[in-house]
Amino acid sequence: MSRRRQQNVQQQANSRLEAMLETAQAFSRHPERYEWLRALLATYALDSHDGVLVELKSVPDQGCWAHSGLWLTADGRFIRFAADETYGARPLDGSGRIEFTRIEDVTTSTSVSQHVPGVGMSDGYLAFEALKLVREASEAI
Repeated sequence: MSRRRQQNVQQQANSRLEAMLETAQAFSRHPERYEWLRALLATYALDSHDGVLVELKSVPDQGCWAHSGLWLTADGRFIRFAADETYGARPLDGSGRIEFTRIEDVTTSTSVSQHVPGVGMSDGYLAFEALKLVREASEAI
């Protein structure tokens, strides 16, 4: 692989890691917006204080927010989820009730390789990096 291609792949990996960290930080900084996710995780005996939100997409859809994403537990399990949250008093304030949920452990199908042809580090590997950085930041406080 050419040096320029290696730099491009590294920049893309850094951008993906930054996006994961931004998602994780939004979750910790604005807990009121994520009550629906905390409730969903608790329903499946997952602790929202013991892991990191590494991916989240939320779109308005027929009277609700359709959320989907990926949670990485502290013990290394990848949990894919989907939930429809009815609109609350204010958009994205986390006060709506959950209408539909789906949650699945996708650990065995998630690559955690540091070397993936064409993309460099896998998203699973980067998620572990995000978890490590979030832990380090919380311990520094």
